[in-house]
Amino acid sequence: MVVELDGTLFPDIQEVLMVYLAPLGETDTEPPVEDGIGIQINRTGGGNDGISDYPRVQITCHHPDPRGASLLARQVANRMENIPGVAIDVEGEPKPICVDSCRVDTPPEAEPYDNPDARREVAYYALSLQKPWRR
Repeated sequence: MVVELDGTLFPDIQEVLMVYLAPLGETDTEPPVEDGIGIQINRTGGGNDGISDYPRVQITCHHPDPRGASLLARQVANRMENIPGVAIDVEGEPKPICVDSCRVDTPPEAEPYDNPDARREVAYYALSLQKPWRR
């Protein structure tokens, strides 16, 4: 009996979230350089069972003003609460990506930052999603 291996890969959750959160501001996996305002997205763990991926992500909202950082973080949190079931078109993926679930591991909270002219709010989210199955 020959078993055919599935070559379909799980989507890069960082890419998915950069596309999904782009309407709120600049997104990247690095802190913003230009004006100090942006959304930094990093996968910090999680695993998969071959069918679903369970990434844990850290989302850091950068802003020069504490109120601005807080507002951006709350906007991100609100958008993340509404991500399940949304079709997200990611360049290079065969089909739109759909996140099955999202829960807040740690809500946005201010963290010290080396730059005294910048503020950041950090939150952690646990998601689940499947591979973009080809048909």
